[in-house]
Amino acid sequence: MAKTLKEIGHNITLRGFVIHQVIKTAGERDTALKEAKSLIKTSKKEKQFVGRINKAYGQKSPIYGIFGDIDPTFKNLLENYLLEDDFLSFSRKAVAHYERVLSTSAPATGGFIIFAHYLNSENNSEYLLVLTINNKDGYMVSEADLTIQDIKNIDLSKVDVACQINITKWQKIESELDKESKTYLSFAKGIKDVSYYFMSFIDCADKTTNTESTKRLIIAFNSYCKEKGYNHKDTLKKRNEVFEYCDGCMKNNKEILLSTISAILNPDSPAEFEEFACNEEYGVNPIISGDKPQLKKLRYIYYKDNDITVGFDNNLLGKDVFYDKSKKQLTFKNLPTNLIKELER
Repeated sequence: MAKTLKEIGHNITLRGFVIHQVIKTAGERDTALKEAKSLIKTSKKEKQFVGRINKAYGQKSPIYGIFGDIDPTFKNLLENYLLEDDFLSFSRKAVAHYERVLSTSAPATGGFIIFAHYLNSENNSEYLLVLTINNKDGYMVSEADLTIQDIKNIDLSKVDVACQINITKWQKIESELDKESKTYLSFAKGIKDVSYYFMSFIDCADKTTNTESTKRLIIAFNSYCKEKGYNHKDTLKKRNEVFEYCDGCMKNNKEILLSTISAILNPDSPAEFEEFACNEEYGVNPIISGDKPQLKKLRYIYYKDNDITVGFDNNLLGKDVFYDKSKKQLTFKNLPTNLIKELER
């Protein structure tokens, strides 16, 4: 265990780390702000904290986006910090803006808000991490001096919401040095849904949840295949190809691009599905925030050898098809009438 802790955060170089607290009760609009007096002097503990969040990002299904144009306050503060401001001043201005946003939402609750500016040496990119932690568990942050206390069990299920901004990619996209990437910020949630007031604080242009985004893709996919007149075999093949692509992106923490899915579906006309899916009826975004349980509905399990052929939709697992991993047994229930007749001949 000690060896694992030493390894986590080895690729992180912290350039600024601070914690503030916004005090607010759900159902009320009154807020109070407790600002940190200084930046936290970073040690291995803070590097491990950022490293654990960074690692958890790769195990979740982030919502990807870019800065919007509704309220550019946070974006402007970040730009000013990168040009001439200091990190403590930036974080204080940002948390004051966050407090104002919270005061407009009665259901919102307060908590600790952590800002970390760091370099990831593995991809040589700078990031800004902003995350909130509810203070009712009191397991991590000291209210007395706003410092990290215990990180042994930190994971995103204990974090309300986290936002990670790839500063390096953002600057390259803005200056057109990177013409392939589409997004540079992402949100990852814990056990709660991503709070819209937090996304409004950052001002993210895409507030579509990963579940909604994936559902829209699947609906558009099914409609497109039907409209194109794909036969059953071709449709199943395309479903698995799209699933493998999306699953690979999620495992490697990469963007799921609608343009790539479109090219998979119809290589002869690679932009056709993208145009079809983006229309008002389906509203699929160019960047899809994948939801694995939803994506599994695309997958068709198929196996064939000399003695047996088995095929069924993945979403039947746990409903009409049951797999016992310990016994290596597959059980089918509620068999179709025609299959029963065939078995009973």
